[in-house]
Amino acid sequence: MDIAPSVERSPRSRLIGLVRLVRPLNVAMFFAGVALGGLLAAGPSAFVGNDGLALALAVMSAACIGAGANAINDVFDVAIDRVNRPGRPLPSGAVTVGMARGVWVVSSALGIGLSAFLSVGHLGIALFSVVLLYGYSARLKRTPLAGNLAVALVLALALLYGGLAVAPVGGVLLLAAGFAAGTTLAREVAKDIEDAVGDATEGARTLPLVAGPKVAVGVAVGVTAVTLAAFPLALPAGLGADFFLLALPAAWLLLAAMWGLLRASGETLERDAARASLLLKAAMIAGILALAGARLVG
Repeated sequence: MDIAPSVERSPRSRLIGLVRLVRPLNVAMFFAGVALGGLLAAGPSAFVGNDGLALALAVMSAACIGAGANAINDVFDVAIDRVNRPGRPLPSGAVTVGMARGVWVVSSALGIGLSAFLSVGHLGIALFSVVLLYGYSARLKRTPLAGNLAVALVLALALLYGGLAVAPVGGVLLLAAGFAAGTTLAREVAKDIEDAVGDATEGARTLPLVAGPKVAVGVAVGVTAVTLAAFPLALPAGLGADFFLLALPAAWLLLAAMWGLLRASGETLERDAARASLLLKAAMIAGILALAGARLVG
C-alpha cells in the first residue's frame, strides 16, 4: 500500500487532520439520519424519556461507526487520493496510516459497544455495517455498482437503526430509507464519474471505467428519476399534503442533478459530475428536512 511520507507535524495540525479524516459532514449525516429515523417512527416523543435515551445511544453508535468507516476508507485510498484529493489528511502527511487505522478500531468498537445496550437487532445491524463498510473500502468500492449499493444500503440502515430504537418499522420510515438509498446510489455513481481518472491509475473497476461514462450517467439519471417518481408514495405511507410543499427544494435539486448529468460530456464531464454529486447530497439533506417537517406537522 502506498503511504504518505513521514512529516513532522504539530499536535494542533494532527488534531485538525484527524477531524478532517473522519469527515464531520458525513458523520453529521449519519447522526441526522438516525435521529430522523426516530422522529419518523415515533414523532416528537422519540426525543424524550426512555425513547430519547435509546435514540441518543443509537445516534452516538452510528456516528462512531460512520467516523471509523471514513477513516479506513482513506487508508485504502491513499494512492488514489494523491491524484484526486492530495490535500486529504493521509496523502498530505497530516495523519499517518497507523493513526487512521487506530481511529477505525476505536470508533468501530465504540459503535458496536453502544449498540449492545439497545437490542440484539441493533447489535446485528452495527456488526453488519462495520463489516460491510470495511469491505466497501477494501474491495467493493472498486467493483462496478457493488460499492455504490453498499453505501446506499448503509445509509438506509441508519434510518432504520434510529426508528427501531423507539418503535416498530412503519411505512414512513421505509419511504425515508428508500429515498436515502436512491439519492445516495445516484450520488455515488456521479462521484465515480468525477474520480474516474484517479481510479483508473489504481486499476479500479468502477462503473464508468468498466461500462463507460455514458452508461454510468444513464444509471445515475435513472436512479434519480425513480427516486423522484416515488415522492407520491408519501400519501399512502402516512404523510400529509404538507410534505409535497416541503419537498419542493429536494425535487428541484434532483431535477437539477439530472439535467447536469445529462449535459455532462467531453472536457466538462468531471466538473459536471462533481456538481451533480453536490446537488444530490443537497437533495438528500433537503429530503430529510422535508420528511422531518412533515412528520412534525402531521
